[in-house]
Amino acid sequence: MDDGIRGPGAADPATLRALAAGRSTARSLSAELLTHLPDLGDLPTQRALDTWVEQAADTLAALSEALEERLLDLGAVPGPTDQVGRTGVQRP
Repeated sequence: MDDGIRGPGAADPATLRALAAGRSTARSLSAELLTHLPDLGDLPTQRALDTWVEQAADTLAALSEALEERLLDLGAVPGPTDQVGRTGVQRP
């Protein structure tokens, strides 16, 4: 009985595309989020917001890294110029 587990290089191309798109999007959003730091005027509130934004950006960066590791586990090498809508993966 097939349990859905595939070996390296045998991953479904749609899965690879979804992982690559997710990786690229998470990385872009992480960088973009850091550009949105409004000045609130109230120091304690500003510190709380800055901390929250930095944690969110770090979480998105970690997600991107986790997706990249999964791509590598599946035998795909992420391309240097991933874009949403492109596969972003090359098979060895």
